[in-house]
Amino acid sequence: MNVNKKIVLVEDNPADVLLAEIALQNIQCNNELLHFSNGVEFVKYLPAAKLDQISLVLLDLNMPMMNGWEVLEYLRTNELFSKLPVVVFSCSAAAQDVASCYSLGANAFVRKPTDLDTFDEIMASIVSFWGQTNIQASYALG
Repeated sequence: MNVNKKIVLVEDNPADVLLAEIALQNIQCNNELLHFSNGVEFVKYLPAAKLDQISLVLLDLNMPMMNGWEVLEYLRTNELFSKLPVVVFSCSAAAQDVASCYSLGANAFVRKPTDLDTFDEIMASIVSFWGQTNIQASYALG
């Protein structure tokens, strides 16, 4: 993965943030992890963000103030941010949640694992695909 690219984590649960940080260390990912504890913080950050330096957005669904569905809808209806790769990373596996996220434009929906080894494996897969395998659309920054 390009070391200049950042991974954005929009997650309100401190334990899940810690698990993500540990998993990224365990898989020896050197990318900077930017954490936002709710959708409002993330949306406020976006206008100043260098979008071409964001590898992916890992987005939780159930958050206070602005939930994951609202963030996803905001991203996909705003031309400036519509190409950001968004992986919904949620405890839910409810068919309605999955369908709703895909209809709003999520690039992927991944259920958060319950054990540490699987968490590392899933994080490695996500980071490998979105950071190395996937070819992203370029942002015309002006």
